[in-house]
Amino acid sequence: MVFLKSFVLAFSMFSKIPMPTVAWNKTNLRYMMCFFPFVGFLIGALAQAFFVLGRFFPSGSLCIPLALTLAPVLVTGGIHFDGFMDTCDALASHTSAEKKREIMKDSHVGAFAVLGAVLYLLSYFVLCVEMCRKIGVSDFSSASTGGIVLGGFLHGGALGAFSLSFALSRFLSALAVCVFPKAGGSGLLRTFSDSAALRFTLWWCVSFIALIFFCLVVFCGRFGKAVVVSGIVSFAWYFFMSRRNFGGITGDLAGWFVQICEIFCLLGVCIP
Repeated sequence: MVFLKSFVLAFSMFSKIPMPTVAWNKTNLRYMMCFFPFVGFLIGALAQAFFVLGRFFPSGSLCIPLALTLAPVLVTGGIHFDGFMDTCDALASHTSAEKKREIMKDSHVGAFAVLGAVLYLLSYFVLCVEMCRKIGVSDFSSASTGGIVLGGFLHGGALGAFSLSFALSRFLSALAVCVFPKAGGSGLLRTFSDSAALRFTLWWCVSFIALIFFCLVVFCGRFGKAVVVSGIVSFAWYFFMSRRNFGGITGDLAGWFVQICEIFCLLGVCIP
């Protein structure tokens, strides 16, 4: 029963999917970090569905890339993007770690947050256009809907690699909560960390990350391998950047990492 309540809290916190009301307490939060990455599987499934719908649009249409750009924000309610924008403001200040953490807590939106958001969304959209050209959305008109949704490993595995990247970024983020140093003594991330069954969450995340890596390498070909490398590189950057600039990770930095990992993985899909 605790697992189910943790699942409900995870989707209530990290998605816009309507969920039943569950008490917010330490017991119910115990396994929340285990289930929050499952939101990524939902976004990946939605991406697959958009490619199914792509058969109804003319070749070269920008509707599918636009939908792929908006999907993660719409499903999550922008909770990770909020952390990304706060981190952009803090990094642009070039001050002490303590001052940067104060800037991230400020409810006002700075110029660098807006600039970072615009550049990110434009870059993500352009990469989605490139990915759709690489895969060939019109090529899916000859494939069965079930084949696309269940596998997503057509055309060299680009779609499968892209779909799995959303879960990968979140499992890596949850893993970081277990093993990375934390900055400050308060905040939501500290609450999640203190409430979580860290040893169980650690091995849960490692197991799923290993499974995702296996699927990417075995079923998604060169695209999957590129996503694996992108995930590892972004994870390493997250560790060193957070320690150097903030003295550890925070909730906003966790959101920043999810966004960075996702665009790194998308870039990995587009390069091969």
